[in-house]
Amino acid sequence: MLRRILSIIFLVVLAICVGGYFIFIHFDISALAQPNRVETYLAAQAKHRLIARAAQQSLPAETPDTKDNQTEGHVLYGSLCASCHGYDGRTVTPLGNSFYPPTLSLASGDVQQYSNAELFVVIRGGIRLSGMPAFGNAHSSTEIWSLVHYVRSLPSAPSRTH
Repeated sequence: MLRRILSIIFLVVLAICVGGYFIFIHFDISALAQPNRVETYLAAQAKHRLIARAAQQSLPAETPDTKDNQTEGHVLYGSLCASCHGYDGRTVTPLGNSFYPPTLSLASGDVQQYSNAELFVVIRGGIRLSGMPAFGNAHSSTEIWSLVHYVRSLPSAPSRTH
């Protein structure tokens, strides 16, 4: 019986090693090629789950969604975010499109489906290996909440092109 269990374990380990080897030799680290549907799906699912988990942590109190806070967020947005997400938050720039995954329109359903807490953790902590930087070391929680409120205002704002 022990011999049979050890044989099964050996075969499983061998299969994992051989499979891992073939995946490794065919894996391309280049961001030039578009990923396949499986990679895209798995990456998106992992991102959404990790963001949701991070948003369940204790966060600084949300500031009120006022016109002044949205204006402060808009000013910060211009200096921090527009180079990738576009001046209007909807028209992704060539730089933003060069990332993997490509930068999203902030008015898109993919972004707007996040809760305010989830947007806060993305802006504060960034998303590792995606091009989305973290702003939590350089900007206060109040400023980050202002950016969240500005991003929330985008779907109702008219689109601007520059």
